[in-house]
Amino acid sequence: MDTREMILQAAQAEFAAHGIDGARVDKIAQVAGVNKAMIYYHFQSKENLYHAIFEEHVKMIGDFWERAMVEETNPETLIRKATEYYYSMPAKVAAFVPILLREVASGGETFRNEIIKVMSERGLISKMKQMIDRGIADGKFRQLDSKQAMISFLGMNIFYLIMAPYMQKVWEIDDVEKFHRERPKEIADLYLYGIIKR
Repeated sequence: MDTREMILQAAQAEFAAHGIDGARVDKIAQVAGVNKAMIYYHFQSKENLYHAIFEEHVKMIGDFWERAMVEETNPETLIRKATEYYYSMPAKVAAFVPILLREVASGGETFRNEIIKVMSERGLISKMKQMIDRGIADGKFRQLDSKQAMISFLGMNIFYLIMAPYMQKVWEIDDVEKFHRERPKEIADLYLYGIIKR
């Protein structure tokens, strides 16, 4: 693991525990095993370091969609792959969730800007819309609003990943691993049942 990655990991833990205002650069440096000067060399400021964590997570999801939409032309298969992808990264998501919740509670400007940046630079919004529209044109999907359809799909996946610790208690999920393992198929089946033309 290189120095930049060690700093990002240490910063993620610090921001998750204390938020951007309470996070201390010297604590991040200590956990990362570097001096503070190295953090400022790579990121220039605590704020830039905070932005870099969001950029890394959003880029990871953007990379998947960009690659998947080139490799897979069948929209039904792509939806199943996307659901499997979301549930293949629980450790990364779990560590990021406290930061995301704090960010959303404070207005979500950083997260919103990163999402807009990645989605617009890569044209992912229009590509996602085209994926649903292609399914409609091919007669695989019923007539529907493709924007509504994609937002609903993302919500079905992301909501549980963010709220999993609470959902497991509320719904009294005993075998969490089994539930997590089965969830991608359950989501894909439920979603596709709602949009496939019959």
